[in-house]
Amino acid sequence: MKIQAPAAVIGGILIHLTLGNLYSFGNMMTYMVSYMHERVSPYVNYGNFIWVNSITTASQGLFMVCGGLLERKIGPKLTCFVGCSVLSAGILLTHYTIEVSLFTVILTYGLLSGLGISLTYVTPLACGMQWYPEKKGLINGLIVAGFGLGALGSTNLQTLYLNPDNKPPEANGYFVDTGILDRVPSVFIVLALVFLVMQYVGCLLISKPTPTELQDTRHWPEGENLLGVADNPDESQDELPSTPTVTGIDLRPVQMIQTKTFYIFWMLYLLNTIAIGYINAMYKSFGQTFISDDHYLAGIGSFAAIFNAVGRIVWGRLMDKTSFRTAIRILTLMLTLLFATMPLTKHMGKVGFTGWVWLIFFTFSGTFSLMPTVVEKAFGSPHYSANYGILFTSQVVSGPLLAAVNQLMLNAVGYTGCFLTISGILSLSVGITFLVPDGL
Repeated sequence: MKIQAPAAVIGGILIHLTLGNLYSFGNMMTYMVSYMHERVSPYVNYGNFIWVNSITTASQGLFMVCGGLLERKIGPKLTCFVGCSVLSAGILLTHYTIEVSLFTVILTYGLLSGLGISLTYVTPLACGMQWYPEKKGLINGLIVAGFGLGALGSTNLQTLYLNPDNKPPEANGYFVDTGILDRVPSVFIVLALVFLVMQYVGCLLISKPTPTELQDTRHWPEGENLLGVADNPDESQDELPSTPTVTGIDLRPVQMIQTKTFYIFWMLYLLNTIAIGYINAMYKSFGQTFISDDHYLAGIGSFAAIFNAVGRIVWGRLMDKTSFRTAIRILTLMLTLLFATMPLTKHMGKVGFTGWVWLIFFTFSGTFSLMPTVVEKAFGSPHYSANYGILFTSQVVSGPLLAAVNQLMLNAVGYTGCFLTISGILSLSVGITFLVPDGL
């Protein structure tokens, strides 16, 4: 194994660090909403601005499979280059669209950013797992830890650039300080330029092993080829397996979507991402209802990125040591309890609120190391990028559903009602974990 193997992992981490700007949305939203509420339209508020983040996640789900297909056509380097360029272009164009309307911001910071993430997300994972086939959970955990850790840099950069004097928002949650608002459009230029540098370095490092290099990474059992498929491909694809992991057959997307296992994964991902999208977007605005220190709230988000990153590695290792079924059941149960008790943190002060947010970020992060690993384990590696992309279509539903629910419920039942509703949704996810097949 040569230098290309660790280089590919490092490149994947660099790219995912920039994709992880998604997790700084809860922080950035407070400034963007304030700017548009004060200077563009008073109808822009915390209830409807979540559509930006929801369209980001929905476009991820809609286009994720395209990233896998593109990677098979033009290779990992060019695929990552295209996706990273689209993501940074979406951020850069928001410099202009934030002056126009919420709809145009949805198109650039939402749709284009989501498209860029979707084209780029899976390829680094596929490359890393092929270089390290015996440590897939750990490698996936390391790379997606970059995604989780991305908000650490983004949140600090945003807050220090926009609100260096730690000015508090008004009682209604909106910033009105002229200095803060004047800097909002230009922050998108700063973010885009920083990301482009990191992304292009990562693209140069990304690679997949050749067949000879693949042979060097693992001692394969006699009669099995490098991808775990029977030597005679015709013998392995005549029938559709009900349990792919037992037969060792690698499934194409059209075969995968005919299995019960795929829909179990799809529903788990759908329900979990509703909860993830909500806490990512709303933790800071909820905190502002009883904490008036903007730098402190931004700091919570920054350090939440560390818990998000470390959690991905921990959950990946837990799956390696136990099973996907065990790990995902523990994860969904913990999330259900944390969301149900989140409203109580307004009576616990800063320490209680901080602890709950960090625990939630640590817990939900496992979704993004467990799911890619189990998709490869269940359906094989040759079509992994496309297969995992299809799983992401659940976000086409979860993103808009979350935005609609928040817009309708936030004013009616407040944050408490919203958190309890999300907890109820997660309880369904707990139940679905009992349907996960044996051997996964």
